[in-house]
Amino acid sequence: MQIRLASSIDLEPLSLLFDQYRQQLHQASDYSACHAFLKHRLAENDSMIFVSFKEDKMMGFIQLYPSFSSLRLAPVWYLEDVFVSPQDQQLDIISQMYQKAQALAQNTGVLLINRHDIEGIVESESVSF
Repeated sequence: MQIRLASSIDLEPLSLLFDQYRQQLHQASDYSACHAFLKHRLAENDSMIFVSFKEDKMMGFIQLYPSFSSLRLAPVWYLEDVFVSPQDQQLDIISQMYQKAQALAQNTGVLLINRHDIEGIVESESVSF
């Protein structure tokens, strides 16, 4: 299996997986909107998308969005989207993609934050002004 950063040559299979991912989250299928969204992300380089392949078949992706943390006084990447095609989920692809993203983050001095892990914390804390 190969895991690497996505590029414009991955747009077609990535758009198919991204549409499946959104459908899994109860969104209507819209391949053309997914394609346009990802094309813009790749062209503007405003997210990082890791894709996994086995032979010539794309099996999954994770998408990270760069930002900054005022509390940590550091750049961060938020892990936003994670998907592996249903027929490939038994292969432990998600953890391997996450490890690849974590290694790149550490090598570049960026904190990797799983947005899904912090949502419950943020929602359960009350903020008073």
